[in-house]
Amino acid sequence: MKEFFKKYSYAVVKLFVNQVAIALFGVGLAFVSAYAQNDKLRVATSIGAILFYLFLLYVHMWETGAKDGISAEAHHTSRGLWRGFAIGALANIPNLILALLIAISSLAGISGGLGQVATATALLLEGMYFGLLSVPIGGVVLSTKAVMYFVIVLPAVLVSGGAYIIGSYNLHATNILIPKNKDVKNNGRPK
Repeated sequence: MKEFFKKYSYAVVKLFVNQVAIALFGVGLAFVSAYAQNDKLRVATSIGAILFYLFLLYVHMWETGAKDGISAEAHHTSRGLWRGFAIGALANIPNLILALLIAISSLAGISGGLGQVATATALLLEGMYFGLLSVPIGGVVLSTKAVMYFVIVLPAVLVSGGAYIIGSYNLHATNILIPKNKDVKNNGRPK
């Protein structure tokens, strides 16, 4: 376990830093579209920020999986395909703690204090979802539902795990991420 943290702490921190950067981007987009009083624009920009965030996760975790896949082949060891999901979950621990605080305050019926601070912090830390969470569905704004703060962690963990597995087997979801190399026939790209 100690070896896992030592080997993958950089990946966890990088995923979290990417999240904070895209969260600020998402909050900015949500404020601009809210100022324009356009709910469709707010949802569209939020979806764009989420997709960009998931793309950044994919790229980093694919690279991590590819390195581990090469190492596993060279040393004839297990690929440990669970690692991508574990790295994604570890990077989302702050989000899960905030979701837990929000759920506890919601279940306890506490309307202010810690619950409000946790909600505000979660909305800022998960700012790419800000636009989606602020839209009412069936008369209920999603940001008022505690379960949503657990649900929005799932895409990050699933993309992290999936990208790690794809990278581990050196598969590509797109050719865009394969660098051009004129010395290699077909540039190493699948036909």
